Amino acid sequence: MAELWAVVLAAGEGKRMQSRIPKVLHSLCGRRMLEYILASTVELTNQILVVVGHGALQVQETLGHKWSYVIQKQQLGTGHAVMEALHKLPEKGSLLVLCGDTPLLETSYLKELLTCYHENRAAVAIAQVPDPTGYGRVVRDSNGKVLKIVEDKDASPKEREINDINTGSYCFDLELLRYYLPKLKTDNMQQEYYLPDVITMMQQDGYPVGAFYLDDYRIGLGINNRVQLAEAIDILQHKIKLKLMQSGVTIEKPDTVYIDIDVQVGMDTVLRPHCVLEKGTNIGKQCIIGPGSYLSQAIIEDNSVISYSVVNNCRLDSGSMVGPFAHLIDN
Repeated sequence: MAELWAVVLAAGEGKRMQSRIPKVLHSLCGRRMLEYILASTVELTNQILVVVGHGALQVQETLGHKWSYVIQKQQLGTGHAVMEALHKLPEKGSLLVLCGDTPLLETSYLKELLTCYHENRAAVAIAQVPDPTGYGRVVRDSNGKVLKIVEDKDASPKEREINDINTGSYCFDLELLRYYLPKLKTDNMQQEYYLPDVITMMQQDGYPVGAFYLDDYRIGLGINNRVQLAEAIDILQHKIKLKLMQSGVTIEKPDTVYIDIDVQVGMDTVLRPHCVLEKGTNIGKQCIIGPGSYLSQAIIEDNSVISYSVVNNCRLDSGSMVGPFAHLIDN
């Protein structure tokens, strides 16, 4: 099987976030946005390049030295971003190209994208959305193969009626990608090098391009503003709570409880309404947490009860009773 590499695009400014923080460093459920797609990708390959641009130093300092970085000094489009990474990639192999602002795209979806790629010479993850305005449209033939991807601003009126949109996640044959990338032009409304134009050129030359459909269109969409950030957090919260409840945890009013992604809770523990459990918290078995309690970096051993209290960076022994209205913090 061809060697697998990945390029994660994280160079954009994210103006619509209205923030001094680079978009990909915004947090969802205790983890940076960019860290989600990296965690999903590293399950498939540890050969990952992160393309950074806006706030590059801040991104590198936050994520640390475990990742390999490529600097895109000028943001001239997705095609240009991949061009900047080519010198660190092998001549042959398979390449995932992913977006740093898609935290919901889990490993299982990437595996399905790879399966689609192995049946073709390239593949793109697409989704059918209620309102495709602003997204690149995916034009397909009668057999479902991708003919072209056209950006919203460059689409004809008929193409704008298409509800199949490009999510920005791809897999390419590296040898073919190296051939087509230099052929990209900027004769479009944005005057940028569009990576999807590679798909069009490949198809025109007879190389089949597969379309992997995401069953939930929200999974593959990038986060561009605070509204979409909140929507993604809601989806993650549902998954986190569902997993805990299926493992034997009672959550009395799930909609009122917030839980970070790495929080651990033991069997037969009850989470009562209006609790916040933040990163680093580990709760044992048969505990009662809440109502109205906030825990961060807290280690709570079995059979403990906490009500209307704050526990921050503390360890509580088995059978502890805290509250109401206690504030425990280890300075």
